[in-house]
Amino acid sequence: MEQSVEEFYKGKKVFLTGHTGFKGTWMSVMLEQLGAEVCGYSLPVDAGSFYQKVAPKVIKHVEGDIADSARVLQTVESFRPEIVFHFASHSSLDGSMKIPDFILRTNLMGVVNVLEAVRKVDSVKAVVVVTSDKCYKNRETDVPYKEDAPLDAEDPYSTSKVCQELLTKCYRETFFRDSTRRVAIASARASNVIGAGDYNISRLMPYLLESYSEGRIPQIRNPQSVRPWQFVLDVLEGYLILGEKLYLSLSTKEYFDGPYNFGPDEDGFVTVEMVTGMVKKCFLLNEKEKNIMFNERQEKNLIINETKILKLDSNKAYQKLEWKNRLKLLNAVSWIVDFVQREKLGELDKNLCREQIKKYLNLYNKIG
Repeated sequence: MEQSVEEFYKGKKVFLTGHTGFKGTWMSVMLEQLGAEVCGYSLPVDAGSFYQKVAPKVIKHVEGDIADSARVLQTVESFRPEIVFHFASHSSLDGSMKIPDFILRTNLMGVVNVLEAVRKVDSVKAVVVVTSDKCYKNRETDVPYKEDAPLDAEDPYSTSKVCQELLTKCYRETFFRDSTRRVAIASARASNVIGAGDYNISRLMPYLLESYSEGRIPQIRNPQSVRPWQFVLDVLEGYLILGEKLYLSLSTKEYFDGPYNFGPDEDGFVTVEMVTGMVKKCFLLNEKEKNIMFNERQEKNLIINETKILKLDSNKAYQKLEWKNRLKLLNAVSWIVDFVQREKLGELDKNLCREQIKKYLNLYNKIG
């Protein structure tokens, strides 16, 4: 991470929603190590969660539903942040098929409530709304999606992400761009983010880690589907740089608002089967098992029409933000497996998490 970013966040007041989730926990610890004052807003922490194990030192931990507009506003008014990162969201594609009304309520009203609070609290200068690469119209092509590609969706989860993008644009253009009070607002469209601490086994990486660490052969759906795979710290670095650029743009008069893709380099666009092979390789399974890497799982009655190919074009972030990924995919998988294996040997998550962040920051400084 650039030295300027490390210096920038020291002492800044940051409001982070969804701070107890997978990415939110890593973000909380990164902000802690950067010296920021953090107020986190989330549902009650689950027992045994990654957040509970890592125990980030947030200045203020607030429990509440992101769909509770009064609670969100009260928290923002009390803390008076300078920068807002909105992570809180239901992120399960499968779950959206079971409780679509709840998913839509949370994901849509969460954005509305956060941006309404920003509209009413004049301390906020920059907002990053985290959405998803699932907002793009599925065109089944090898050509990566740029930020100006058409948005569209069919399933409830993807629809909620399209709506989050439209709501963010609505508030930015209506209330904050040319009004008497300028707030810099951007959305971040991330890919399949991978890292230790993700316990949602409906996602591929947590499922593979659990299967191989327990000596089981995983059952894989759609092994030839291409996805963008990216290390969690690379993605969070992008968010942090974007937050800084937005904040500083109010004085420099540069314009950094709008949507940004944060995807991997070309080596990160690989099939489900290839990622499975990388995890297996990092677990150093016996050579005799090379032909039983996985069994393909045939899904019956699957309602979701998942795209076979999904690639992101991140040139806008590369050029405007001067951001880049620091880890190749195989290296990222190696870091994740190392974390999991050391955790099983008894090392504490809170130490492993901070060690990886420190290692990542040092890696950045050596390369950058």
